[in-house]
Amino acid sequence: MAGSLAAAAGPSSGLGEFRRGWRVVLGAGLGAGLGIAGLLNYNMGLFAEGLARDIGLSRTGYGVAFFGMTLAMAAAMPIVGRAVDRFGARATAACGALALAIGFAALSRVGSVAAYGAVMVLMGLIAAASAPVPHTRAVAGSFARARGLALGLTQVGIGLSAAVVPPIVAVQVAHHGWRAGLLFLAALAGAAVVPVLLGLPGRLAKPAETARDDSEAYRDVRASRPYRLQLAAFTTMAFAFAGLLSHFVPLLREAGVPVERAGALAGIIGASVIVTRVVVGWLADRIEPAWLGAASCLACAAGCLTLAFGGSAFALIAALALGAAMGAEADLLGILTARNFPMAAYSRAYALQYAAFGVAGGLSPVWIGYLADLTGGYEAALFVSASGLLVPLVLFCMLPRTIRRGSGA
Repeated sequence: MAGSLAAAAGPSSGLGEFRRGWRVVLGAGLGAGLGIAGLLNYNMGLFAEGLARDIGLSRTGYGVAFFGMTLAMAAAMPIVGRAVDRFGARATAACGALALAIGFAALSRVGSVAAYGAVMVLMGLIAAASAPVPHTRAVAGSFARARGLALGLTQVGIGLSAAVVPPIVAVQVAHHGWRAGLLFLAALAGAAVVPVLLGLPGRLAKPAETARDDSEAYRDVRASRPYRLQLAAFTTMAFAFAGLLSHFVPLLREAGVPVERAGALAGIIGASVIVTRVVVGWLADRIEPAWLGAASCLACAAGCLTLAFGGSAFALIAALALGAAMGAEADLLGILTARNFPMAAYSRAYALQYAAFGVAGGLSPVWIGYLADLTGGYEAALFVSASGLLVPLVLFCMLPRTIRRGSGA
């Protein structure tokens, strides 16, 4: 399996690539940050209390609705990958941004649990193109030598959104109610159209490294053992810990933390994501990226155990660990795909992994919410999450050897 990053040969340096491609990185970063990954994942927990009070949404129901949205988005991901290849990153991402804005506006009007669940599912279907698939494809196709750092900087947009937006939304919710907070998110989602149109390229050129049809390249990648191993690593990691992000604010609220403070701590997760994505992107151009995945699993498990034993007094440490894990995983998803497989297959190979990552990440709030309802608190879920992270840790450690062997199906 040819690694495209290994083919980073060429006269241009990483600095030269950034001189030519900074506009793509900026547009992709802002577009991804104001997309579904940046706005929905890190903010929905702020509305849980108001939704429970006004429409009777339970913790389990909250997790189920989130999972329904994720399943719908996963179902739409193959279409998104094809749309990027056919229509280009710019058009695909712009349509996704507009759809996400409509979804948040509709969510602000729900009056029942059924309506909330239906709108969440529709958001997953229509706003899937606002996920990072078109944004990272545009960046991966514009960089070679500094691809890891460029993809890391692109993902910083999501981290910035996660750091800046939750505290603002928390104030909106505290003073004006959860419906006003959702309308604020709708406005932010719609604003993403501007950087997407100005920064992202249109139709993407065929990679020079292969003359094969995109579908043929993707079939070969999908059938390979390295790809299946990589897919399993990201999927099991998301299942083990991603649900803690959406349950983090409710967890703190149940521990007696005020909503403004809980929102600020959620913002710390975003700050950790920002730093991690830059550091991981820079390191991935220099060392084996799979080792970084294993290290992030270990750090996140330690954060879960710290929160379980120490309670809300150690929420800052847990927020930093969760942010580091999310930042590394989202970064490495694009970096490892671009490094280990042909660029002709990138859009669909990334989209499938993102879909599986999303389904696992959507199931994660369900099992965490159910376990919290069953046990009356989040302590047991934190222990289970820490234990579950050992599985992707082992898979990431296996990946470099598997890639070197060039195993087929």
